[in-house]
Amino acid sequence: MLNKGGELFGAALKRYREERRVSQSKLAERAGFDHSYVSRLESGARMPTREAVLQLATALGLDPSSHDALLAAAGFLPREVSSLLVAEQQVSEVLDVLRDDSVPEEFRDNIRQVLGLLAEQARFARRPRVAEKVSGLAA
Repeated sequence: MLNKGGELFGAALKRYREERRVSQSKLAERAGFDHSYVSRLESGARMPTREAVLQLATALGLDPSSHDALLAAAGFLPREVSSLLVAEQQVSEVLDVLRDDSVPEEFRDNIRQVLGLLAEQARFARRPRVAEKVSGLAA
């Protein structure tokens, strides 16, 4: 039986494999798997383990960004979480500052406090409104 997660991963794996003009059999051999396993992964009939994704990515010679994209397609966190934030430039920049030991700790603590407030606002914004839950009451 096919599943959406498996189909997403399978399509990504097939795309990377075909871009590199590698057969399923050759990929399986390079990664240490049976040919039928790669076939089932590409069809979405099977989902890989994280270790299997790492082996396949290495066997395909994927660059770090593509490596992480393949992990994400399989439902795993990438090796570098910031790679998921490529479209969120501001968030990526903040992460870079938080990881930069040359930035004074006091400044990084201030950023963490601001992020805490933003997270609190986000949780508040997602809460169901009491007025929306109660129906039939007169204001």
